[in-house]
Amino acid sequence: MKRRMPRSLLRDYGLTVTLAVGIALLIRFFVIEAYRIPSGSMRPTLEPGDVIFVTKYPFGLRLPGATEPLTRGRVPRIGEVVVYAPPGEGTTESIKRVAARSGDRVELKGGRLRVNGKELSAGVPGQKPCGAEAAPDGTSWNVCWDTPPLENTGPLVVPEGQVFLIGDARSQNTENRGNPAWAMVPLSGIRGQAAWIWLSLQPTQPGNSLPLFSRIRFERMFRRI
Repeated sequence: MKRRMPRSLLRDYGLTVTLAVGIALLIRFFVIEAYRIPSGSMRPTLEPGDVIFVTKYPFGLRLPGATEPLTRGRVPRIGEVVVYAPPGEGTTESIKRVAARSGDRVELKGGRLRVNGKELSAGVPGQKPCGAEAAPDGTSWNVCWDTPPLENTGPLVVPEGQVFLIGDARSQNTENRGNPAWAMVPLSGIRGQAAWIWLSLQPTQPGNSLPLFSRIRFERMFRRI
């Protein structure tokens, strides 16, 4: 004869599970969330298959689906990598680097970025495919200028209350198509700050299915972004 589980025990289990799910959702919506990188638009900083943690609170806490934050956050700094919702695309999210803020004048020539008349490339001789860019405060990051380069754009002035975002891969290669190379995004569209890579898996290729363990790129794990 089977013994019935006491109702009080069932109730306690139910409350525990509900509480755990609620805490997990609160952490995901307001503290930190994992994202998988699908394309090479942020190479060499992020590779397809990288799984990153994004902190949600620096730019203001918001309810899921809300366009305006509940709390007032700070303005993203030049050089930060952020997750954002492209204007007019609903819940779709993308990731790019902040390259200019309200009032700055930006221009793209041959894939090279100029802000307020100054090229951000830092010590990149000739036509080297990869190098570094630096913000006025000295913050630097790596970029690549593979051919064909991005189309020339600008000069454009970043509107009030917006930031200019661009990927670190400054080429028109096939892998980046469908993901705009740059965007003017309202501050209300910034969803979080990319913090670090916690897992990196080599993407599988058609007809080449590698075991999971051999696809792990250990050298990329736990890198700060």
